[in-house]
Amino acid sequence: MTTAKEVKEKCQVDTCSKNKGVFTVRVEFFYRHGRTAEWLKEKVLNAYPQANIVEFGEVWKPFNGGASVANSSHWFVKFTLP
Repeated sequence: MTTAKEVKEKCQVDTCSKNKGVFTVRVEFFYRHGRTAEWLKEKVLNAYPQANIVEFGEVWKPFNGGASVANSSHWFVKFTLP
């Protein structure tokens, strides 16, 4: 059984959580530097080629110093593993 900690380390993301078998990884950004949510999706698929992507996207929030990754601008990917 794969843990959220293992996924976080293998994908090299800011946060990872697991809820009902669905992993959610997030990477926070202030500037995009040419990256998109597609970049993070490819990063997950490179680490786990068998991953089933459920959803991916970008969340934009105004800057709030000290906010968590989930409450800041970030890209996310939700996926399951067989």
